[in-house]
Amino acid sequence: MNRSEPFIDIHCHLLPGLDDGASDLDKALAMAEIALADGIEAIVATPHQLGNHALNSGETIREAAVRFQGELDRRGLPLRVLPGADVRIEPGLVEKIRSGEVLTLGDHRRHVLLELPHEVYLPLERLLDEFARAGLVGILSHPERNRGILGKPKVLRPLVERGLLLQVTAGSLTGGFGSQIEKFTETLVAQGLVHFISTDAHGAKSRPPIIGRAFDRVVKLAGEETAIDLCCRNPGKVANGAAVSGGRRGSKNFAQTSWFRWTFSSEPAGVGTI
Repeated sequence: MNRSEPFIDIHCHLLPGLDDGASDLDKALAMAEIALADGIEAIVATPHQLGNHALNSGETIREAAVRFQGELDRRGLPLRVLPGADVRIEPGLVEKIRSGEVLTLGDHRRHVLLELPHEVYLPLERLLDEFARAGLVGILSHPERNRGILGKPKVLRPLVERGLLLQVTAGSLTGGFGSQIEKFTETLVAQGLVHFISTDAHGAKSRPPIIGRAFDRVVKLAGEETAIDLCCRNPGKVANGAAVSGGRRGSKNFAQTSWFRWTFSSEPAGVGTI
């Protein structure tokens, strides 16, 4: 691994006791130590909001982030933690964001981390139009792990062209979710459709906050500058509330691979399976 900038993680279930991530302070601190050892300098903590986690209000998450930052500071752990949320898509989302009930990443009122149900794809065009009118930008979390998208991957490119940003999970690139998801994620990266790589970490042992191995994989797939953009620069912009360039990135030509033909051809073989 050769890079000049720190990793920034914009999707991490680090705050203790709020969801299915760190269950207590000790586990959260263990995750923080792993992140620092991997070269992660800042984390946008993203507990689930809405859906089954309706009790995670914006204020609850803000207060938890401040408390945890204090615990890190007292222990001399140089990790910056910002509030955010992994937001389940549901009606009235824009108004909930405007009111502060639902958090944007870094609490900057710009980027919204969106979570689809794992088993199905829901059309996002209307929501993206609402976001555009409200000055918001959607970031779709782990699309490579959504069964509906795996069955119909061609839905992603028009959404990216419409302004949606894509965040894939570091473990998806390193085989943590199986070979099919790994290959699909490689194709998304190689075709310039990915804007962020994040950990989606939930613990110190299972799904830990590690980006380094995925960074090395992106270097091989798309070059070091792309790897730095996806793991460092773009997430850093989100953490600071700055704009991130959307659309497709320049990419290597993977068009002749069988996986590319399966994924993006007009009649992909195996659609509807995973």
